[in-house]
This record gives sequence, structure tokens and C-alpha cells, in this order.
Amino acid sequence: MGVLIGRDREIGLIRNHIKEMKSFHIYGPEGVGKTALLEYVYSNWNYFQTPLVPILCRTSRTLREILIHIAGYLLYSSHTLQNIDKFKRIKEIRHRSDLKTINSRDLKNIIFRNISSRRFCIILDHLEHVTPKINAFLTPLKDVAMIITASRQSWELTDYNFKGKLSYCLYLVPKLKVTNLSKRNAYLLMEYLYKNLPMSIRNKSQLFKEIFYITEGNPGMMREIFEKAQRHEYVKGDMLNLKLIQIDCQMDKINTLRPTCGMK
Repeated sequence: MGVLIGRDREIGLIRNHIKEMKSFHIYGPEGVGKTALLEYVYSNWNYFQTPLVPILCRTSRTLREILIHIAGYLLYSSHTLQNIDKFKRIKEIRHRSDLKTINSRDLKNIIFRNISSRRFCIILDHLEHVTPKINAFLTPLKDVAMIITASRQSWELTDYNFKGKLSYCLYLVPKLKVTNLSKRNAYLLMEYLYKNLPMSIRNKSQLFKEIFYITEGNPGMMREIFEKAQRHEYVKGDMLNLKLIQIDCQMDKINTLRPTCGMK
């Protein structure tokens, strides 16, 4: 089983929820490790000793993307699905490419028609991109399958900026808040990441101290810094240009958020 540094408490809580087949929601700021937790849970599913079958949706840019992914897994596991249109005509679905021609309403019907026959756990990441559109799908889904959701929003009733975007039952699911790593666990993660560097850095302890100060224990930010540190343009002798790495990390973030302009 893989190692996830500093998340023993969270893994224990997740294991209890899965054992009880209880849906729950994971939340926390960007880079804090929500996706890493979900990947860990999915990759080590046997560890949780449950009869549930996991379906992980890694990307959730649109509701339709989620529907196609879940329906695709159901197709893979059963080899064939049936779509019944509004005229009661039945069409056999045998290839994943066929799902892309089906509208979202019919995709939902296909999923609910097939998912209720078995015990599934649907794992959905990055839901901040599709809420509140996914609300009408999640509400009935939690009645036929266990769901593990993750987003930056807390889905708490006290989250006033988010209030009214979910049905009441989704506000009531148990919540698991993921925070930055403690100093001890942050140093353990940095030791692990440091092993991948192609050279030795002078005064490693001072470097760790500066990185912890910059990131405040955010594992995503630490991983990004160490990933860039592997490139020669940030290294001079046995010194690491941490300030340049910070600037380039900020530029990368700005470029990611900047809208792309299409040409006609």
C-alpha cells in the first residue's frame, strides 16, 4: 500500500465512513491534498475491506463529462447498456463512443437504471467546477450509491457564499476538512521529495525552513517547488534559487487562470 505522508487521521476517518457505507464530502483550499487522498483511497481500495465497487471521476469540468465517465465504467463492467428514448425505443450500447451521442438526460437514466442493481461508490473530484449543476444528479444518486465528493467549498450551512446551491440533504452529509500539513509532517514530505533532486543542496535544513515559511505546509505548493528544483535553470552549484522558483510558480498560476482567446 502506498504512503501518504501526514494523513493518517484523514485515512482513518475515511475508512470508518466507507465501512459504514456512509457518503461524505472532503473540502479544503487548493493544493492541500484532496486529490491525493482520493487517489490513495481508490488505489488502495482493498485496504478498506468493502464490497462496494469504486468509480473515480478524476476530472469534473462539466456534468456531462462526469455522466459519460460513470456510464463508461458501467458499460465496461457489463459489456452492454440499454438506452430507452422518449418514444420507448430501445437501443443497445456496446461502445464507449456511442455514449457521446446520448443527451445528458438519457445518460442519467442509463446510470440510475444500472447502478441500482449493484453496490457502487462514486468518487467525484473538483466539484467546484460543476456546482450547482450537479445538484440535481447528486441528490438522487446518494440514495442508490455511496458518494465521496471533493471541492474547495465546505458545503456547510454556515458557508453563506454557497448557501442555496445544494439541496438540504447534501448540506447534511458528513464533512472532512483537509488542512495544510503540520511542521513535522511537512518536513517529512520535503525529505521524501528531496531524494528526487539530482544534486545535494548546501544547508538543506535552511532550505526546508524557507520552503515551509513560503508554503505554510501546503503539500501541493511544496511538490511544485521541488518539481521545479529538478531543473538546471534554478540551480547554481549547490545553491537553489528559491526566489526565481516562487516567481515562476506564480507565473504558471496566472497563465493557468488566464482565458484563452480563439481565432476565427
